[in-house]
Amino acid sequence: MGRAPRPSSRPRTPGRLALPAPTALDDYGVIGNLRTAALVHRAGSIDWACLPKFASPSVFARILDPTRGGTFLVRPVGARPGVQRYRPSTNILETQFEVGRATVTLVDFMPISEGLSDEEAARIVRIVETTGGPADIEVWFEPRFEYGARVARLEVTPSGLLAASGETALALRGSVPFEVEGGHAAAVVWVPQDASVTFDLSWGAAPRRGSRVRSLLEETERYWRGWVHGPKAPLHRLAARWHDAVERSELVLKLLSHVQTGAFVAAPTTSLPEWPGGRRNWDYRYVWIRDAAFSAQAMLLLGHVAEARSFLGWVVDRLAPVRRGHRADLHVMYGAHGESDLTERSIRGLSGFLHSRPVRVGNGAFDQFQLDIYGELLDAAHLLSTIDPGSLPRPTVRALLELAEEVAELWTAPDQGIWEVRGPPRHFVHSKVMAWVAIDRAILLAGQYGGDRRVARWRSTAETIRHAVLTRGWDAERGAFVRSFGDTALDAANLRIPLVGFLPFDDPRVLATVRKTEQELAEGPFVWRYLRHDGVGGKEGAFLPCGFWLVECLARGGHLRRARASFEALLGVASPLGLFGEEWDPRTARALGNYPQAFTHVGVLRAALALGLADSGARESDDIERVARAVPAADAPSLDPRSERFSGRPASPISPRPERPAPRPRNRSRQGLRNGLREGHRWESGSA
Repeated sequence: MGRAPRPSSRPRTPGRLALPAPTALDDYGVIGNLRTAALVHRAGSIDWACLPKFASPSVFARILDPTRGGTFLVRPVGARPGVQRYRPSTNILETQFEVGRATVTLVDFMPISEGLSDEEAARIVRIVETTGGPADIEVWFEPRFEYGARVARLEVTPSGLLAASGETALALRGSVPFEVEGGHAAAVVWVPQDASVTFDLSWGAAPRRGSRVRSLLEETERYWRGWVHGPKAPLHRLAARWHDAVERSELVLKLLSHVQTGAFVAAPTTSLPEWPGGRRNWDYRYVWIRDAAFSAQAMLLLGHVAEARSFLGWVVDRLAPVRRGHRADLHVMYGAHGESDLTERSIRGLSGFLHSRPVRVGNGAFDQFQLDIYGELLDAAHLLSTIDPGSLPRPTVRALLELAEEVAELWTAPDQGIWEVRGPPRHFVHSKVMAWVAIDRAILLAGQYGGDRRVARWRSTAETIRHAVLTRGWDAERGAFVRSFGDTALDAANLRIPLVGFLPFDDPRVLATVRKTEQELAEGPFVWRYLRHDGVGGKEGAFLPCGFWLVECLARGGHLRRARASFEALLGVASPLGLFGEEWDPRTARALGNYPQAFTHVGVLRAALALGLADSGARESDDIERVARAVPAADAPSLDPRSERFSGRPASPISPRPERPAPRPRNRSRQGLRNGLREGHRWESGSA
């Protein structure tokens, strides 16, 4: 492209970085290589990147501290923040700046290298292109290792820069005249019209040989466009009017997966707050069994069978025997490579996004007992077996069926639930529903793979669980399913009761619970999880996945016009790039929580599917019919949910034994939980 770049006649003297502090998540796009990811601000700065893995310590963390976090800025001198877009059907990000007569486009991407290790594949490529006129481009390179704690030692090399601290190193290839001062380097380069300049950042002390960034760009673009399913894929056809939102969500979920392990992380970030200045700041760079199972289900509905199969195989590997005769317990979450010790700690020295502290690394919920995760996992396995019969190896099925046996033993224990409360465990209604789902789907799986001698006993246990939910979880005076047995508070998680086939959408109890949720937990299309204290304290925003669950309930319950209006309103709060955080504050129009959030993008896909299925004219081919049959529904479960006639008041409530302090259940001591149940810390299922 035209003449070569050269040093500007106005060289930059390294000093202070003139860049406002980040204030809005909507200002960021995300790029990734299926091993880790980075956030790119529309001002041209990479403000978050953990290399070489999703949960590695950060090398750029300006989003968590504008002074000490570290950043990598590339932009035209004096330019205002640009406009971002993705190249069609890819995760290649473009930020466009207008400077005088020149249009400057910054192209950011991470190459996909399936055959390399995480360390070898850790690479960020930035390309600056000019059209319409020349432009001075400023570069500021300031890596800060270990979440800002370690200042890099910078050295100018023949190919660019080397940044190192201890055994940690980054190599930046870029033919620009860097000046180094302290822990940062800066340069200004003049780029002629119709010319370009490239920057190639890689993990390790040696820059990648034969950068060929143009070839890498073409290969990366081919990869994403070859992977994403076009408008003829079943879910895309069902939700054709929302194709852009569906495709972006599809690409986000893939971006948050690991190419070698098949695991899905919940988000690429840590400590982006659920409320500005609050303490609800968590590390989401891990694989929640629940969230990943949701992602796997969404992949199946999009036609990506290999991704779902890979994830389920990865989970079964986690359950491999740890000693003769004993397999490992299923944990709530893992690292993307199967790490199980995710001890939580606070990082001192970082001010936090929007001054929200503490900044946390690790997640204290990793050793909780959360009963619902079994149901989500077995639901995903059943969906895979339905959409692609025979695709699950029999050893995998056997391992998954053993989880149903564990649910049958543990379902009477209190747990921390889907919301991971940090207070005492409770008998959450949603958890009991998902225990029923786990056993129901295990029965169906067993039937697809030749049966299991335990099915009759599982059917009995499932009926007992269902009866417990319908008698203890339903509060006739409140006119709704409540948060936990003996409670009166509502829980938006109970919107999932019809979504998983526990009761029909037209069941009076379902309809009443949906109405109560709208009245007490919702503000327009935005739904809060609950209103009770959960052991953390402080405010939070509306939980976007709950809003999409409500859309599903409305659409499949016959309220199609309201469902569409709510769905459109929820889509309207996505970032300009179509990305969602976990939560939203409708009063300040601010995205909250870690970003982008897989859970929310799954909600987009499921709600779009529900709306498509609700359109009677949408089913036009065998593959769409197959998707429709695979979606969990209450019209054909293995156990008939209509057999328990609705009578308004509980018939024979489950009686707890006298209250005794129950030990906090932890996955690291599952046998201790079983012992606690034998000692009486349970509900008496025999009275049901």
